[in-house]
Amino acid sequence: MKRAQVLLVSFLLAVTSLGALAPSVMAYDAAAWTNSDSFTTRCLGFSDSYPSQLNSLARTQLAALGYSPIGGAIGPSFTRTAFLNAVWPDWAVYVHSHGDNYWAASGRPNIDSAFLQDPGSTSCSSFSRDVVRSSAVKAAAWTAPYNLIVMSTCYLGSSSSTMPGAFNVEKVKNSTENEFYLGYVYSTYDSSMLRFEKAFWSYLSGGSRTVSQAFAYASGIGGYSAPDASDPFQANWWGNPNYNGRPG
Repeated sequence: MKRAQVLLVSFLLAVTSLGALAPSVMAYDAAAWTNSDSFTTRCLGFSDSYPSQLNSLARTQLAALGYSPIGGAIGPSFTRTAFLNAVWPDWAVYVHSHGDNYWAASGRPNIDSAFLQDPGSTSCSSFSRDVVRSSAVKAAAWTAPYNLIVMSTCYLGSSSSTMPGAFNVEKVKNSTENEFYLGYVYSTYDSSMLRFEKAFWSYLSGGSRTVSQAFAYASGIGGYSAPDASDPFQANWWGNPNYNGRPG
């Protein structure tokens, strides 16, 4: 296997003089993290119920693909520290939050993409307080391979995004590893993310299909609202077009 894995192994006493080794049970951890407090009436001026729906959908579909246990958090428990401390054992990671391609600490033209942690139940998002940079994710992930990464945010699917590399996913569409990264290119409405992700997950779990086929199906159904002509709806992916999304 490519990574040191969590093994649950029980040693059983045999009825004979020899011990028997029980089969190991592989844990393919996944996590779904959702910033919900940034999308409240307090912060947006209107109620946005999509974050909780997106989180529930991701959890259900990751489990259906065979990932277990499903960790992560929705709301105030989604902190930078909690995310970075938990990300290394994961095989699949889902994040719904605000995202963008920020200038790196070294300055222009270097990019250090990021998403924002949940600001807590009494605050709205603050970049200086809430940012989770791709460089920090990369340091926590180290060299661990990841199967399935979904950045349900704005901009982290654009060509300038450094977030794929944080999860050791090369920005190519012909990888031979079991890996797939999905993100959105422009500013994207939550309603359009939910429509796309419902179609993506349902198609992927509907038979012997690949993640790239599920992506093509979800992209092809149309009907996606967009902020304006300069921010059309566009999802993007990198990874292995023949990968089926299952863990391992």
